[in-house]
This record gives sequence, C-alpha cells and structure tokens, in this order.
Amino acid sequence: IAGATGPAAMAINSQSGAYQLVIGDANNTVLHPTADTTARTFTIPANGTVAFPVGTCITFVNQHGAGVLTIAITTDAMYLAGSAAVTGSRTLTAYGIATAEKITSTEWLITGVGIA
Repeated sequence: IAGATGPAAMAINSQSGAYQLVIGDANNTVLHPTADTTARTFTIPANGTVAFPVGTCITFVNQHGAGVLTIAITTDAMYLAGSAAVTGSRTLTAYGIATAEKITSTEWLITGVGIA
C-alpha cells in the first residue's frame, strides 16, 4: 500500500532516580540507563492512583551493570508469569528486560529475562 507505515515505536522514558509510573508510560519502555550507577526502584502505582487500562503493557530495561533495578507495586498484585507467586516487587538484573501486563483492574503479570 503506497504511503503505508508500520506501527509506531515504543517511546523510551529514561529515569535516573526512583520513579513512579505515570499514564504516559502505558505501552512504552521505562529505562534505567547505563549512566546511572545506582540501584533504583520503579513503582507501578495502585489502580486508584493511576488507572492504566486493562491490557496495558509496560517494558522495563535495566541497562546498567552495577545497579539492580527493583520493579515494585503498591497495593495491587503482581504475579510472576508461569508461577502463582504474588509479590510486592521483583528485581531486574543488568541488561535484563521485563514486561508487565495489566490483566485485571488490580492485577499485573510480569515476565522477562533477568527477572527474579
């Protein structure tokens, strides 16, 4: 088809400090960049604070070798894919990538490489 284009690329939101996700992070990537040598926590807020639509996916990338990235959740539940384990947080190792998908109004499922 003449003039057709592919899907838009995911935006990358680079964060070098503790960070709470915002609605603009929906269906995009949040990056812990190489330049930040400190371990950080990125938090998925409760549905009552930021009502991401069910089906929202957020990808996390930990680009740095020295700082572990913690992916935390406030009052909602986050399950590790392939397991019934519910947790308040998960860690993402150096050069790890993980995606969290909102599966109900208060539940997220997370999977990836380097996620513990």
